[in-house]
Amino acid sequence: MCLFLVYYLFIFVPVVQQQQKIFVTVSCLTCLTLRPQSKLQGPLKPYLVFTSNDVQTGKMIRKTLFVNHVRSVLSTYRLPRRQFHPSSRQTKAVKKVPFISIGIGCTLGGVLLYDGVVNEFTYFGAATRFMRSLKTASLISYDYFMLDEEDPEYEKNLKVVHQRSADRLLETCLKNGGLYIKVGQGFAAINHILPKEYTSTLAKLQDKCLPTSKEDVQKVFQKDFGTNPENLFQEFDYTPVAAASIAQVFKAKLETGQQVAVKVQYSDLQKRFVSDLGTIIILHDIVEFFFKSYNFGWILRDVKKNLVQELNFINEGKNVERCAKDLKILKFVHIPKVYWTHTKTRVLTLEWIDGIKISDIEKLERTKLNLKDIDRKLFQMFSEQIFNTGFVHADPHASNIFVRKAPSGKAELVLLDHGLYEELPGNIRNNLCEFWEATVLRDEKSMQKAANKLGIKDHMKFAEVLFQQPIRIHGGTIKTKLNKDDINYMQQIAQKNFEMIMSTLKEMPRNMLFVVRNLNTVRAIGRMHGDVVNRPKVMAQYAQKCIYRNYHSVKGYFKWLYRRLYFEYSLWSFSFRRSCLSLYFNVLYKLGRAPASAKTILKDMEHQHID
Repeated sequence: MCLFLVYYLFIFVPVVQQQQKIFVTVSCLTCLTLRPQSKLQGPLKPYLVFTSNDVQTGKMIRKTLFVNHVRSVLSTYRLPRRQFHPSSRQTKAVKKVPFISIGIGCTLGGVLLYDGVVNEFTYFGAATRFMRSLKTASLISYDYFMLDEEDPEYEKNLKVVHQRSADRLLETCLKNGGLYIKVGQGFAAINHILPKEYTSTLAKLQDKCLPTSKEDVQKVFQKDFGTNPENLFQEFDYTPVAAASIAQVFKAKLETGQQVAVKVQYSDLQKRFVSDLGTIIILHDIVEFFFKSYNFGWILRDVKKNLVQELNFINEGKNVERCAKDLKILKFVHIPKVYWTHTKTRVLTLEWIDGIKISDIEKLERTKLNLKDIDRKLFQMFSEQIFNTGFVHADPHASNIFVRKAPSGKAELVLLDHGLYEELPGNIRNNLCEFWEATVLRDEKSMQKAANKLGIKDHMKFAEVLFQQPIRIHGGTIKTKLNKDDINYMQQIAQKNFEMIMSTLKEMPRNMLFVVRNLNTVRAIGRMHGDVVNRPKVMAQYAQKCIYRNYHSVKGYFKWLYRRLYFEYSLWSFSFRRSCLSLYFNVLYKLGRAPASAKTILKDMEHQHID
């Protein structure tokens, strides 16, 4: 634990003065001297002396002290699975726990007093969130460790543990806030892999975060505008209408009488962002120590730059205007207007929107808005971004998409929260269009060619990562609705071929990481609605249309037209053959000449037949 504190202070709390880091380090190393000296003197001796503002110190500590030495420290306390009788060596280690706890307590107390930050609790809060996260991870691990697979009630007990673990995760994310909320939202989106206890529980993180006080809101306005909200707006309601991962949204009225939504960042978020990301990386490193194949650290480090941009609301305002310009061709999409006179780095003022969350199915149906129409427009909207403009919304979860009735009576989509975006260069978009089209047409040769252009070796695994469903080249088209067998298959793939999936993700262009997140989140919304629209087909039609931009001559146009007609004919042919086969099985089933499994086959065909 002391090593983790050293790692945390040197790498993720850059504002700590050099002499304060030395003080904490010496305290931690003193605590570690409880271990046999032979294992400490070698790797630790070089770090007892530091020079002021030594930039390399943090890197040396991380590479040598943390990576090389922590395994030898943890190995003393690590018990084999199902072994409940510690050896004499482990017993000695357990006896040292009180002394180590005292050392940790002295270290934390010392740094707080020495740094003079007791009143602000900045570092104390970060340490608290770290320890809370570590506690939750330990309790969840212990819960699963204690399950007995041979118990007759194993399945029942497993569901109980799933729910208990999900509740613990939810509580931890809510208490920690900030980046933890975003991580929890990511877990909620993979509802085809994680147990439903997790996804349904963590879905509450989309807009049910803990609100902050009136004083915190005023603190942000004082720092950014030099005055309180009451002096900027005609009316300002301090009761938040939504509380998300990095900000709260309040309803206000401008001097002109225009109602607006005011997005106010949490007052301490920018201070704690680096330390929270560091905590998550540390926890990841701990998990990776025990499970070698678990390696998401490179993703966390790659997306750090994008996450930092999300903290700048001026950047988000620019994203809003660019998105509105890109999607103006789609008349069923509305992007709220930005009020720049009332916008700063941590405060964003937008047009107020009255709408229904896309996840509120009951209210949508009560308003007589058609789910099929909504989903088709949803897939078209993000297809336009992914395949055509290349400016892709990276966080389109259900709370960021509103639906309202247009004057025509049809559904109009309102896209919110534009803080996190990714840009796809033209060459990546072109290859992605070709890959998507080839996958839907089951053209394996073209799939492999397009995947290779993207630098990906295993085109089949890449297809399953993008489509988040089993891909079968022979026998049947791409499905729109996953049955129980498909979900079990995807869960097995995630477990058994984890390293292969990670390898595929690493091979992908880094620009595509957030695109995969977009696809997965949108797929989750479609599944929430019952998969009433064939998402792969709709997106493939859009991708095929976007391929036309590569042809700039008459000959090129006719080449594209032929390709377009062939594409539509292929889809019609698949659908016609499937309908004939479905009719044949129906007749046999009615006559009692088909086996009981025919009913399952018919249901599966019905899932594939949705437009």
